[in-house]
Amino acid sequence: MPKEISDTERLLSLSGGPDSSPRSARWTYDVENNARIPLVPEFVLFGSDELRKALPLHEHEHPGCYEFVLIERGKASWELEGGLYETQAGDLFHSRPGEKHRGGFDVIEPCKFWWLIIKAPHEHGWLRMAPEESIVFHQALSRLQRVSQIGLPPIQSFKKLKKALTIESPLKSTAVRNAIIDILLAFIQPHDGTHSIAPDLLHQFNRLIAKMGQQPDWRPTVDELAASAGVSASHFYRTFQEYTGEPPITFVERLRVKAACRQLAESLDSVTDISYRLGYQSSQHFATVFKRFVGVTPTEWRNSHRVSTK
Repeated sequence: MPKEISDTERLLSLSGGPDSSPRSARWTYDVENNARIPLVPEFVLFGSDELRKALPLHEHEHPGCYEFVLIERGKASWELEGGLYETQAGDLFHSRPGEKHRGGFDVIEPCKFWWLIIKAPHEHGWLRMAPEESIVFHQALSRLQRVSQIGLPPIQSFKKLKKALTIESPLKSTAVRNAIIDILLAFIQPHDGTHSIAPDLLHQFNRLIAKMGQQPDWRPTVDELAASAGVSASHFYRTFQEYTGEPPITFVERLRVKAACRQLAESLDSVTDISYRLGYQSSQHFATVFKRFVGVTPTEWRNSHRVSTK
């Protein structure tokens, strides 16, 4: 295994310490630290993370490999080649071989997600496929959108892969390989009907989310949001969380913190001025909320961001 993969695993060690860290719950299978899977040399890394607090994820890459990340709950943002990509529950984000990427603003926010790193398709027995099948997979993956809404059904395939990796059997390699193929098929042939939410309500959600982004100091209640969308508060809360992966007020707060990150990066305004501009009653309250989402104080984030962008 190339050394670059070991470096990648070090960068992806989000908990910053043992898996028992209270800041995250992590499960991984790594061919360098666990047993290699016979007859499946394409498999590199696989795991799930449930982050209770924001943790750093700096720039890294996977030479010769794809990385796929499926958000199960919450939201996360990613930076790749100058672009910022937002993901929520049911969204798939991926990086192609050798592409440098990182968490948005060098941070992974509180969320739960699954990830898989696998060697890129090739025509010489990739996943024991015939060459023509490997070519089809290669073409399909190369056309895959950077972020695509595929829903949560593929999580069952991730769980199937986890089970295949943890159970000893003469057919372990076959089970692992089939689970990986199931996952990849779910990516390139997504399940129809991702959302059961009425189209007119989805339109209202998108309208409100756009307003939240444009007016980060806006502090609506759930009742106000529901009234604006024309539904009951309980229905709004349930369906909004289904759509975004987060309760409405948490979602609003996260957008506000994102706006704070941009202002901290792009201006020389004081932390106090930025906090008041975003509608916080005090800079202390702002710092508390900011640290909960980003993992560090506004001043610490600003200083480290300036260093990392030199």
